[in-house]
Amino acid sequence: MKYTACLNDLWDYFFLCDPVNLSKFKLEQELSDDLISEFTSNASGDLAVEKGVLIPLSGVVNYPYHIFFQTKENQSIFKEQKHDLQFKKTGYVLEVLSGEIYLLTVPYLKQWTTEEGIKTLLSNGIRPKMTMENGRYTVTILGGETLQDSGWEPTLEFIFNKVDNETLFKVENVDFKFEIKSKEY
Repeated sequence: MKYTACLNDLWDYFFLCDPVNLSKFKLEQELSDDLISEFTSNASGDLAVEKGVLIPLSGVVNYPYHIFFQTKENQSIFKEQKHDLQFKKTGYVLEVLSGEIYLLTVPYLKQWTTEEGIKTLLSNGIRPKMTMENGRYTVTILGGETLQDSGWEPTLEFIFNKVDNETLFKVENVDFKFEIKSKEY
């Protein structure tokens, strides 16, 4: 699945999650509606990542991105087109409970309620999202530039591999910055 011209709302973060799982985690951990403040002021953000609730991508420069969601690594856009692959990160785990995952930006997490963040997210038809089978997935994140019709474009790709076991989060560098160095910006 491909999305074009995706922006990070002037913050240097994207977040990948299932909104139902995120809401469940918020309730279980008794977190406030301002999840960004929660995640940056206590250990709840680390716990959400470890449990496969959320994958944060920091250091994302505010370019318009091409976003790809794949379920098979051999279909990677970085294998099919001319590209400048700048990073490939593994070890992430994501649990899907609602059959959908979304790539969120900070404003959604500042007011994560049924009336605000969640409703806005679900009613916004252009957000990068993917429908997928419920379950636990390992996630590989690739980033760089791909040659599109419009020229070299910043690109993020998420490759999901369903796993049957309780695979644990095991990223080597949790402080990794997902910055794509663009030739054209």
